[in-house]
Amino acid sequence: MPRTERSSKTGPKLDVSYGSVHSENVSPTGVRYGTRMTRIFGESGYLQSILDAESAASTAISELYPGKVPPSAARSIRKAASVRRVKPDEVHRIEARETHHETAAIIKELSKQAGKSGAYVHYSLTSADVIETAKAVQMRKGLAILLETTESLRDSCLAVSVEWKAIAAIARTHGQHAIPVSFGMPFAFFGFCLNKSVERLRYDLENCTEGKLSGAVGSYDVSSDEGMDGFEIERRALGKLGIRPSAVSMQTPPRENISYILTDIAVLGGRIASIAEYIKTLRRTEILELIEPVDRKSVSSSAMPHKNVHGNPFIEERCISISRTLRGFASTSLESMLSEDFRDLTASLSDRISISEAFVLADYSARLLENVIRRVKPEKDRIRSNLGSTYGAVTAQRIMSRLISKGMHRSAARLLSQQLALEALKSRTAYADLLLKNVDISGFLSHSEISELSDPRTYLGKSSEIIERTFSLYAGRGRGKRTILHRRG
Repeated sequence: MPRTERSSKTGPKLDVSYGSVHSENVSPTGVRYGTRMTRIFGESGYLQSILDAESAASTAISELYPGKVPPSAARSIRKAASVRRVKPDEVHRIEARETHHETAAIIKELSKQAGKSGAYVHYSLTSADVIETAKAVQMRKGLAILLETTESLRDSCLAVSVEWKAIAAIARTHGQHAIPVSFGMPFAFFGFCLNKSVERLRYDLENCTEGKLSGAVGSYDVSSDEGMDGFEIERRALGKLGIRPSAVSMQTPPRENISYILTDIAVLGGRIASIAEYIKTLRRTEILELIEPVDRKSVSSSAMPHKNVHGNPFIEERCISISRTLRGFASTSLESMLSEDFRDLTASLSDRISISEAFVLADYSARLLENVIRRVKPEKDRIRSNLGSTYGAVTAQRIMSRLISKGMHRSAARLLSQQLALEALKSRTAYADLLLKNVDISGFLSHSEISELSDPRTYLGKSSEIIERTFSLYAGRGRGKRTILHRRG
């Protein structure tokens, strides 16, 4: 058990053995799933965002009210406000041993590094000012990266949809063969869905990254009491950070902002998971319509060497696992909207975990999935074999519709086409042969019509047009000239 130090003068000291710095990370996110997003949401990135908020506030006040914060002091604070000088380990030490308050520890170390100008650090501010503003800055930077990643994933889906549009394949519903479709069409659909996430994330970037420098309960009490225009200080300081102020705040901006962002990230994760599941299904041994080249040095199974022939879909499964975690973060953010009075700290832990890990994991899974999409290749012989495995019975809908258009009653056309399809499957006979031999069918359809209608490769509807239309509408949209998309192949 941790030991509690005692003092004869003050009684038991606060037990600081919990909350002190440890060399081991509990969460695997930064180590195992990290991307460039980690620089924003890692420990140093978080501290730097708070230091930037402190620096921006003192600079804005010095520009507007040099008698309150001298410009020389603002310059010293700005120079000191860097994790190269205000080191995370030292902040943790001060918090654990002295202040037992994170922001106070940061202020103390920043003041020390600023020298004589340290007296002006945190002037007119409360802890929530810099913490909530830092969150908004982090989320805005994170959304910009996630937008770029999602656009890239969208464009990769659209690119392969065009590349594979001429391949006739069987579509499945409820795990059963449905009707033929272009092999590229599902990826056009995925690209379209991902563009919806692009639109949502762009909205969040512009509307849900709000900071505040309005004081303890959001009323600009200190700045007003000191004869300063708190609105203008806030506007100028947050402008330097690239975010806008919340029109009204209590001690925090609206908690809805975080919930909207994390919910939209969870939706993106859900789509990533659905794409991963689709690819995983097509890689099944029984289907094997998509294959991924396997590196000879990689290990798909520690016990079954044959798994390296086509590889386990562990990357796809990792994306699915991440999506479940992202949904949990979204749910937690909704629970964390509840706060007593103007503010309490019941959302503190959830924000520290949910925001940072949601951004890192979403970016990681999107990049991971895009890598899979770029690597997998259609196994055309297997696609052709699967398409013909039901002997043409998957064209029964087409036969039924043509019989109806030629004058046969719908119920009769359905029953007849269904019975012959069942016979084809049971007897393993070509559906076309059974249609040609049936006198009721031949009374409505010619031999040439039957041959054409019962060929699954000609029953693709508007698949190609849908792919081309989706590609032209969404590929490269919003990414600018620097990322003009070129089709593969």
